[in-house]
Amino acid sequence: MKIMKKIFFMAATALMLCACDNNNQVKFTVTRSFDCDVLVVGGGPAGIGSAVCAARHGAKTILAERGGYLGGMATAGLVAPFMSSTTPDGKTMLIRGFYEELVNRMEAQGGAIHPLNAQIGSFSAYRDKGHHGLTTFDYECLKRTTEEFCKEAGVELLYHLLFVKADTKGGKITGAYFATKDGIWKITAKVYIDCTGDGDVAFQAGAPYVYGDGEGDIQASSLFFVVRGVDWKAMDAHNEACKEADDFEGQFYMREIIEAREAGEFPMWRQKIALFQNLDGTATVNMAQSDGVDGLDPKQVTDAEVDGRAQAAIIVKFLRKYVKGCENCELASTAEQLGVRETRRIIGEYTVTTEDAKNSVKYPDPVFCCANHMDIHRKGYVEYVARNTNDPYYFPYRALLPQKVDNLLCAGRCAAAERPVMAAIRVIPPCFAMGQAAGTAAALAVSSGCGPKQIDTGQLISTLKADGVYLPE
Repeated sequence: MKIMKKIFFMAATALMLCACDNNNQVKFTVTRSFDCDVLVVGGGPAGIGSAVCAARHGAKTILAERGGYLGGMATAGLVAPFMSSTTPDGKTMLIRGFYEELVNRMEAQGGAIHPLNAQIGSFSAYRDKGHHGLTTFDYECLKRTTEEFCKEAGVELLYHLLFVKADTKGGKITGAYFATKDGIWKITAKVYIDCTGDGDVAFQAGAPYVYGDGEGDIQASSLFFVVRGVDWKAMDAHNEACKEADDFEGQFYMREIIEAREAGEFPMWRQKIALFQNLDGTATVNMAQSDGVDGLDPKQVTDAEVDGRAQAAIIVKFLRKYVKGCENCELASTAEQLGVRETRRIIGEYTVTTEDAKNSVKYPDPVFCCANHMDIHRKGYVEYVARNTNDPYYFPYRALLPQKVDNLLCAGRCAAAERPVMAAIRVIPPCFAMGQAAGTAAALAVSSGCGPKQIDTGQLISTLKADGVYLPE
């Protein structure tokens, strides 16, 4: 029997190799199929918000995630804290709804600091501008709590599924295919939501998109890591002394970085230290950076992740030598996944422009508002785009709708916005907000028997408001 099994396996392998040799195409048999109302691809913040809110509004929902837990860059990428969800002064919560519900539940477990209770200091890496209203959180609490929300809403979670292809017919997606250890799985749905960050589903479905700046330039990527053993009292004392002396460069060890770079001890381009205190006393460090990495190229991403871990070790040595309070710090962990800031953005039924955000333009179909800074990460510096007002700016429903595909929504980093705008709203709280809007809209489309482009946007807005979304007049 064992010999027969071995012969069968070798024969099947040979047949597959022969089939592949002629035309560079590989044909796989679908080993399992699923059907649902709403399929969400990607389990990061946008995907979580999409899946939970679609299911809450009655849609049979599947969330397909390539990893083994939820959270996306917030967990696999160790990206902490959540950036601002408030007005620039930190006094008014702008991104509410499902996001605030999640934060409240995590806070009740001791796993988060509510953004309205956030203080400028060690939890904001001693930064002020653009760092009011942050949400410090615990990684494991986020994984567990988001899974609880999915279970309560009736979302079917499918982990370890890598999206590879979409079938289309007549401008609609008719099926999505995923690579698994079991072979190829197929999932069909009435409405699909692309929360991959890279617009993978939209790309496979033939939706038009822009990559980077449209001319080949791409924002820098970062590999986050965590250190333990930081003396926060010493860090605080140094920060206060520098503030009293009006010594901005000293506050962020900018002179020491130049000195170390000249000595060959700091070959990175970062100009300031950036250590965010976590709830357990560790620090999340955002200082390892790779430039020009194509986030769609696994080889380039691999090289950047390897280099990022090498950078982390060098940065820890720098911290121990130069930074007060870090003399005994140690590397605790590095991110599983590179923090890619930019790849594809769909061309939507409407694309949010930089001028829109600068001037707080209002739309007939707003689904959330925010006030996050527009900052583009380049080699050696961060470029900030100034706004003309401190009022919140808005995001319209149409920017979730890709052109040329009728039953698809795109939420998160791949939504339709010009580069500076997406540089602001790609952070975690706005992604949760986009997800809530996309999931709610998908459920309305299913219940109305139409596509996402045909729903009553007035009904969508009233539903979002009833669910706690803040949309000031």
